Amino acid sequence: MQKYTFKPYEDLFPALYKQEAARLSSIAGIIQHVGSTSIPGMGGKGIIDIAIAINYDLRASIKGQLEALGYSYSLKGSTPERMFFKTDLPDPLLPYRTYHVHLTFEESTEWKKLIKFRNELVAHPELAREYEDIKKEAAARAKENGIIYRDLKEPFFKKIAF
Repeated sequence: MQKYTFKPYEDLFPALYKQEAARLSSIAGIIQHVGSTSIPGMGGKGIIDIAIAINYDLRASIKGQLEALGYSYSLKGSTPERMFFKTDLPDPLLPYRTYHVHLTFEESTEWKKLIKFRNELVAHPELAREYEDIKKEAAARAKENGIIYRDLKEPFFKKIAF
């Protein structure tokens, strides 16, 4: 399966997020839908991205809770401020859909960027369309190279002024 691809927006994205957020509700934290699937009408990879802000001192126990729910921790996708997890779950349209959890804390730069980026694109549909076009082109040009894919999107992130 291609990792860097572009798929149109599906109206079921918010419902998929809500269903998974309910499953994650035992985690003591703030749970938010982020990423392209959180932007109405925006296409992308079709991955449901979920950000969870927790008390940072609890990250080890929350890591265990996420793993018990079927999420795998990825050191490669993590940063000093964010622990990255992923899982694949059954989906009404596909054999499965990938879900990412970005576990961080409210004061972190990572949390602030995720929330600000989503809010900017929701508030400014013209920016969302511009970013969607960039994602489409990046998926076509990257040829499964994640570095190229991210590099092609980077100028847009700077435009949002993190």
